[in-house]
Amino acid sequence: MNFDALYRSDEARHSASTLIPWDIGGPQPVVKELVAYGALRGEVLDSGTGLGHHAIYFASKGYSVTGIDSSPAAIEQAKRNAQTAGVAVDFRLADATTLEGFEGRFDTVVDSALYHTFQEDEDTQNRYVKALHRATKPGARLFMFEFGRQNVNGVELRGLSAEDFQQVLPASGWRIDYLGTTTYQDHFTPEVFASLSAQISDPQWVEMMKPLQEQFQVIAPLLKEDVVHMPFWAVHATRID
Repeated sequence: MNFDALYRSDEARHSASTLIPWDIGGPQPVVKELVAYGALRGEVLDSGTGLGHHAIYFASKGYSVTGIDSSPAAIEQAKRNAQTAGVAVDFRLADATTLEGFEGRFDTVVDSALYHTFQEDEDTQNRYVKALHRATKPGARLFMFEFGRQNVNGVELRGLSAEDFQQVLPASGWRIDYLGTTTYQDHFTPEVFASLSAQISDPQWVEMMKPLQEQFQVIAPLLKEDVVHMPFWAVHATRID
């Protein structure tokens, strides 16, 4: 998917939540729980920050936060969002699979729907989690929320399997402390599906969207403000050396 084109579109710049399904206008409830449970500590990395909602939320709670993304348009908007919120976040344009210049810096990493974009690409998955290992301190915590394969109110995805995490994370210096299911809120309308179809170049993702669109048409009348709960994995891991 061409994320930068999606974030840079005129519609997205003025009202991102109308075209970007994962943008619900603020932090995801499942991510906010990390703060409520006291799971974050020290220097925090928001990996794949997008429009910066999670990084901004962490900063509003007193954390020192760096948000990275490969999309210049996303970083531009994230900076504006932080200014509007009146908080300080170090937003950087960076490649998450290398994280050059961030060696040994972070105590906590939050990956909210980035790792699953490397689905079916084990080489990139390995490079990414190894980069996270290099960018963190010994004993650092990693929290991931990614597409799953569960059925949530009729919504199913061909997302990651448990083995995707079990094979990659331990081999790259991460001990999995928890691997379970959760949900993630997305905003879907016919316009969203049309926008995504125009941006997705991977045939596999196009095929994955077709049954989702059919399911959405069935449950859409029951949704409040077109927000649907998606099947996701929640992974908690600790850096080991």
